[in-house]
Amino acid sequence: MRRVWNYILAACILMGLIGVAQGMFAAQEAGGAPPSAQQAPRPRGRVERQLQRMTETLNLTDDQVAKIRPILQNRNQQLKDLRGDSSLPQGEARAKAAAIRRSAREQIDQILTPEQREMERAARRGVRQKPTGQAGELPQHQ
Repeated sequence: MRRVWNYILAACILMGLIGVAQGMFAAQEAGGAPPSAQQAPRPRGRVERQLQRMTETLNLTDDQVAKIRPILQNRNQQLKDLRGDSSLPQGEARAKAAAIRRSAREQIDQILTPEQREMERAARRGVRQKPTGQAGELPQHQ
């Protein structure tokens, strides 16, 4: 009986692999690249990924990106140094980390336009707005 279950399990795994392979080949035959090659390359590093996300969400200009990048790099370095400091009590370390993040957010807010600040706050709350919309407008569903 155990041998039968092993054969059934092996057959299920084999059928699953065949299905995945067929999906990949079907995408290639349809003129597309394999699914992993269709995605845009992810930027390397936490700062670059966050900048890309902010650029997509807030439509940052190149000048804004250039000004925000060192703020994020400095924030990350300060947080890394803080994590390496084992002499601080946990509660104090958390408070310092929150202060570092708050300071970076305030610096970035000074670079953003009022509309971008509103879009960023909405994004942090989980509400999506159209980048071209006015602050306070709800996105139109079409």
